[in-house]
Amino acid sequence: MLITEAVLKAELGGIQASLNWKTVEPFAKIANRNFRKQIGVELYNELIKPNTNLTELKEIAVGVVAWQSYDLAFPHLKMKVGDLGLMKSSPQNTVAITKWEYVDSREANLQVVDKLLEDFFELLEMEAPEVWKNSEAYKTRNRLFLRSASELGKKLTLVGRNSRFFDVLTTYIERAENNYVKPLLTPTLFRSLKQKWQEAATLTAQESELIQGIQWALAYLAMYEAYPYLPMIVDMNGMREARYKDGTREEETADAKLKNVQRQALWNDGQKFLGDIREFLDAESSPTVFTEYYQKNQINTLSEDLDFTDKPHVIL
Repeated sequence: MLITEAVLKAELGGIQASLNWKTVEPFAKIANRNFRKQIGVELYNELIKPNTNLTELKEIAVGVVAWQSYDLAFPHLKMKVGDLGLMKSSPQNTVAITKWEYVDSREANLQVVDKLLEDFFELLEMEAPEVWKNSEAYKTRNRLFLRSASELGKKLTLVGRNSRFFDVLTTYIERAENNYVKPLLTPTLFRSLKQKWQEAATLTAQESELIQGIQWALAYLAMYEAYPYLPMIVDMNGMREARYKDGTREEETADAKLKNVQRQALWNDGQKFLGDIREFLDAESSPTVFTEYYQKNQINTLSEDLDFTDKPHVIL
C-alpha cells in the first residue's frame, strides 16, 4: 500500500496518536484499490517502489490515499459495535461535535481529496512518465477531447474542478462528441484530429484552435446531455430526486421548472460554440487544410446550386 499508520498521521496532521491503525486499515485498502483503478496498475506499481524517480507524484498520491482513507473511515470512528449493540464512547473531558460540524468535516475531507487528485493529474500530464503513457489507464483518460476535471472546469466554471463528478460525466462527454461534434467535422476529420490529440502529436495552429472550440462546445453540451440524469434515482420504487440537507439524504419529486431553464441555457451556449466551430472551419478549410470538411462543404454547395425547385426555368 501507499500509506502506513505513520504516513497517515503525518499526512492528516490533526489526527491524535491514539487513533488505532487497525481501525483505519480496511478503509486504507479500499482507498488504495480505488486510486489504483484511477491511475492504472502500471503507474501504481511504479509509485509504491521505495526508489521511484517520481517523488513529487508519489508525495501527492500518498496524500490522496491518506485523505480518502480517512474520509471512508470517518463515519465509523464515532461508533462501537459489540454484544450490546451500537454504542458511542464519550470519554471524560470530551464533547461530542454537533451535526453541522460533522457534515462540514466530511465535506472538507472530500475537498482535500479533489484538490489533491487535480494536483496529481496536472503534474502527471506535465511529467508524462513512460510508465503512464504506455498504460491502459492513459488510453482511457485520453479517449475524449475533454480529459480531466481541470480542463472541464476551465470551460464550465459552475462545475469547478471535481474529479468525482468528472468521472460521472465522461459518458455524456462521449455522447456529445458523437451526437454533435462528429457530424459537424465529418467522421474522417473527427477521427484524424482525435488520433493526433490522443498521441500528443504536434498540432498545427488551426488544429489547436479547432480543439479549443470543440472543448468549449463539449463542456456545455455534455452537461446538457447529463442534466436530466445526474440527480435522479430510478429503481423499483419509481423515479426520485436525491438531495442532501445537513447530512441527511432526502428524496422528493424533481421540480422541472428551474432545471428546464438551466438546461435550455446549456443548449443555447452549446449551439453557439458549435456555430463558432462551423464559422472557423468555413473560413480555414481548403483543399490542403481540414480537407474532409472542405470536400463535404463543396458537395453541399454543388447540391444547392443544382436544385432548381421553385426557380423559374425554360424547358428546351
